[in-house]
Amino acid sequence: MLTVRGKRDDDRWKCVCDCGNSTFASTTQLKYKTKKSCGCLRRKSPPNMIDIAGNRYGMLTVIARAGRTDKDNATWLCRCDCGKEIPVNGTTLRRGEAVSCGCQRPEQARKAREILQTEMSVDGVPLPLLTKKVRSDSKTGHKGVHKRVKKGREYYEVNITVKGKRRYATATTLEGAIEKRRTLEEKYHKPLIDKFKQAPLTN
Repeated sequence: MLTVRGKRDDDRWKCVCDCGNSTFASTTQLKYKTKKSCGCLRRKSPPNMIDIAGNRYGMLTVIARAGRTDKDNATWLCRCDCGKEIPVNGTTLRRGEAVSCGCQRPEQARKAREILQTEMSVDGVPLPLLTKKVRSDSKTGHKGVHKRVKKGREYYEVNITVKGKRRYATATTLEGAIEKRRTLEEKYHKPLIDKFKQAPLTN
Protein backbone atom coordinates (compact mmCIF):
# COMPACT_ATOMS: atom_id res chain seq x y z
CA MET A 1 0.00 0.00 0.00
CA LEU A 2 3.07 2.27 0.03
CA THR A 3 4.35 4.25 -2.93
CA VAL A 4 7.88 5.68 -2.67
CA ARG A 5 8.11 9.39 -3.46
CA GLY A 6 11.70 10.22 -2.56
CA LYS A 7 14.62 9.71 -0.17
CA ARG A 8 15.60 11.79 2.86
CA ASP A 9 19.13 12.55 4.02
CA ASP A 10 18.79 10.10 6.95
CA ASP A 11 18.38 7.11 4.59
CA ARG A 12 14.61 7.06 5.06
CA TRP A 13 12.21 6.98 2.15
CA LYS A 14 9.22 9.24 1.92
CA CYS A 15 6.17 7.20 0.99
CA VAL A 16 2.50 7.79 0.35
CA CYS A 17 0.04 5.26 1.69
CA ASP A 18 -3.02 4.20 -0.31
CA CYS A 19 -5.14 5.83 2.38
CA GLY A 20 -3.57 9.17 1.45
CA ASN A 21 -1.32 9.69 4.45
CA SER A 22 2.41 10.23 4.18
CA THR A 23 4.96 8.22 6.11
CA PHE A 24 8.64 7.31 6.12
CA ALA A 25 10.20 3.85 5.79
CA SER A 26 13.75 2.56 5.90
CA THR A 27 15.33 0.63 3.06
CA THR A 28 15.15 -2.52 5.20
CA GLN A 29 11.44 -2.08 5.89
CA LEU A 30 10.75 -1.70 2.18
CA LYS A 31 13.04 -4.57 1.18
CA TYR A 32 11.51 -7.05 3.63
CA LYS A 33 8.00 -5.54 3.30
CA THR A 34 7.70 -5.24 7.07
CA LYS A 35 6.07 -1.86 6.71
CA LYS A 36 3.09 -2.04 4.39
CA SER A 37 1.17 1.11 5.32
CA CYS A 38 1.30 4.31 7.31
CA GLY A 39 -0.11 2.32 10.20
CA CYS A 40 -3.71 2.15 9.07
CA LEU A 41 -3.41 -1.59 8.46
CA ARG A 42 -1.92 -2.36 11.83
CA ARG A 43 -4.24 -4.09 14.20
CA LYS A 44 -4.93 -2.45 17.48
CA SER A 45 -2.22 -3.57 19.88
CA PRO A 46 -3.46 -5.58 22.85
CA PRO A 47 -3.29 -3.70 26.17
CA ASN A 48 -0.74 -6.19 27.53
CA MET A 49 1.68 -5.88 24.58
CA ILE A 50 5.26 -5.28 25.72
CA ASP A 51 6.99 -2.37 24.02
CA ILE A 52 10.63 -3.38 23.55
CA ALA A 53 11.72 -0.43 21.41
CA GLY A 54 15.12 0.74 22.62
CA ASN A 55 15.99 -2.59 24.25
CA ARG A 56 19.21 -4.41 23.44
CA TYR A 57 19.47 -8.13 22.80
CA GLY A 58 23.06 -9.13 22.30
CA MET A 59 24.28 -7.01 19.38
CA LEU A 60 20.76 -5.99 18.35
CA THR A 61 19.08 -2.71 19.31
CA VAL A 62 15.33 -2.57 18.76
CA ILE A 63 14.31 0.49 16.74
CA ALA A 64 10.57 0.20 16.21
CA ARG A 65 7.66 -2.09 15.47
CA ALA A 66 7.91 -3.61 12.01
CA GLY A 67 4.56 -5.33 11.61
CA ARG A 68 3.46 -8.91 12.20
CA THR A 69 4.41 -12.34 10.91
CA ASP A 70 2.13 -14.70 9.01
CA LYS A 71 1.42 -16.35 12.38
CA ASP A 72 0.38 -12.98 13.83
CA ASN A 73 3.49 -12.50 15.98
CA ALA A 74 4.90 -8.99 16.38
CA THR A 75 8.13 -8.21 14.54
CA TRP A 76 10.60 -5.48 15.39
CA LEU A 77 13.07 -3.61 13.25
CA CYS A 78 16.51 -4.03 14.84
CA ARG A 79 19.89 -2.50 14.12
CA CYS A 80 22.90 -4.73 14.63
CA ASP A 81 26.16 -3.32 16.00
CA CYS A 82 27.65 -3.98 12.57
CA GLY A 83 25.20 -1.44 11.12
CA LYS A 84 22.79 -3.78 9.34
CA GLU A 85 19.04 -3.50 9.99
CA ILE A 86 16.79 -6.56 10.01
CA PRO A 87 13.23 -7.40 11.13
CA VAL A 88 13.14 -9.92 14.01
CA ASN A 89 10.32 -11.82 15.67
CA GLY A 90 9.73 -10.34 19.13
CA THR A 91 9.43 -13.76 20.77
CA THR A 92 12.75 -14.79 19.23
CA LEU A 93 14.39 -11.70 20.71
CA ARG A 94 13.01 -12.22 24.21
CA ARG A 95 14.05 -15.87 24.24
CA GLY A 96 17.61 -14.91 23.35
CA GLU A 97 17.49 -16.86 20.10
CA ALA A 98 18.51 -13.82 18.03
CA VAL A 99 21.54 -11.83 19.15
CA SER A 100 22.89 -10.47 15.85
CA CYS A 101 22.00 -10.08 12.18
CA GLY A 102 24.09 -13.16 11.45
CA CYS A 103 27.43 -11.39 11.18
CA GLN A 104 28.74 -13.36 14.17
CA ARG A 105 28.19 -16.77 12.59
CA PRO A 106 31.76 -17.06 11.21
CA GLU A 107 33.16 -16.26 14.67
CA GLN A 108 30.77 -18.72 16.31
CA ALA A 109 31.88 -21.39 13.84
CA ARG A 110 35.54 -20.64 14.63
CA LYS A 111 34.90 -20.99 18.36
CA ALA A 112 33.03 -24.26 17.81
CA ARG A 113 35.98 -25.65 15.84
CA GLU A 114 38.35 -24.51 18.58
CA ILE A 115 36.31 -26.27 21.28
CA LEU A 116 36.14 -29.39 19.10
CA GLN A 117 39.92 -29.48 18.75
CA THR A 118 40.81 -28.63 22.37
CA GLU A 119 38.04 -30.01 24.57
CA MET A 120 36.43 -32.77 22.51
CA SER A 121 39.48 -34.50 21.07
CA VAL A 122 41.76 -37.38 22.07
CA ASP A 123 45.21 -37.70 20.50
CA GLY A 124 44.14 -35.13 17.93
CA VAL A 125 40.98 -37.02 16.94
CA PRO A 126 37.63 -35.15 17.40
CA LEU A 127 35.33 -37.51 19.32
CA PRO A 128 32.10 -36.34 17.60
CA LEU A 129 33.51 -37.69 14.32
CA LEU A 130 33.76 -41.14 15.90
CA THR A 131 30.34 -41.20 17.53
CA LYS A 132 28.22 -39.40 14.94
CA LYS A 133 25.25 -41.30 13.55
CA VAL A 134 24.93 -42.73 10.06
CA ARG A 135 24.23 -40.21 7.30
CA SER A 136 20.61 -39.92 6.21
CA ASP A 137 21.59 -40.57 2.58
CA SER A 138 23.33 -43.86 3.38
CA LYS A 139 22.07 -46.60 1.08
CA THR A 140 22.96 -49.40 3.51
CA GLY A 141 21.78 -47.72 6.71
CA HIS A 142 25.13 -48.37 8.39
CA LYS A 143 28.04 -46.00 8.90
CA GLY A 144 31.13 -46.81 6.88
CA VAL A 145 29.42 -49.55 4.87
CA HIS A 146 28.88 -49.03 1.14
CA LYS A 147 27.44 -51.26 -1.57
CA ARG A 148 29.64 -51.58 -4.66
CA VAL A 149 29.32 -53.22 -8.07
CA LYS A 150 32.39 -54.25 -10.06
CA LYS A 151 32.23 -56.21 -13.31
CA GLY A 152 28.65 -57.17 -12.54
CA ARG A 153 29.55 -58.49 -9.09
CA GLU A 154 27.99 -56.93 -6.00
CA TYR A 155 29.94 -56.64 -2.79
CA TYR A 156 30.20 -54.37 0.28
CA GLU A 157 33.08 -52.06 1.08
CA VAL A 158 33.85 -51.17 4.68
CA ASN A 159 36.02 -48.21 5.63
CA ILE A 160 37.05 -46.44 8.79
CA THR A 161 39.21 -43.35 9.28
CA VAL A 162 41.51 -42.72 12.23
CA LYS A 163 43.97 -39.81 12.43
CA GLY A 164 43.54 -39.06 8.76
CA LYS A 165 44.27 -42.62 7.63
CA ARG A 166 41.51 -44.67 6.03
CA ARG A 167 41.42 -48.43 6.33
CA TYR A 168 39.34 -50.71 4.13
CA ALA A 169 37.77 -54.15 4.19
CA THR A 170 35.31 -55.98 1.94
CA ALA A 171 32.52 -58.49 2.43
CA THR A 172 30.16 -60.38 0.16
CA THR A 173 27.09 -59.78 2.34
CA LEU A 174 25.71 -56.80 4.25
CA GLU A 175 25.75 -58.78 7.50
CA GLY A 176 29.40 -59.60 6.98
CA ALA A 177 30.23 -55.97 6.21
CA ILE A 178 28.44 -54.76 9.36
CA GLU A 179 30.41 -57.25 11.45
CA LYS A 180 33.71 -56.11 9.91
CA ARG A 181 32.87 -52.48 10.54
CA ARG A 182 32.06 -53.33 14.18
CA THR A 183 35.41 -55.09 14.50
CA LEU A 184 37.24 -52.06 13.11
CA GLU A 185 35.39 -49.74 15.50
CA GLU A 186 36.38 -51.95 18.45
CA LYS A 187 40.01 -51.89 17.33
CA TYR A 188 40.44 -48.23 16.36
CA HIS A 189 37.60 -46.13 17.81
CA LYS A 190 36.81 -47.71 21.16
CA PRO A 191 40.28 -47.15 22.71
CA LEU A 192 40.05 -43.42 21.90
CA ILE A 193 36.50 -43.13 23.26
CA ASP A 194 37.47 -44.98 26.46
CA LYS A 195 40.52 -42.73 26.88
CA PHE A 196 38.35 -39.63 26.55
CA LYS A 197 35.89 -40.92 29.16
CA GLN A 198 38.72 -41.62 31.60
CA ALA A 199 40.40 -38.24 31.12
CA PRO A 200 40.15 -35.93 34.19
CA LEU A 201 37.81 -32.94 33.85
CA THR A 202 39.53 -29.56 33.55
CA ASN A 203 38.07 -26.10 34.11
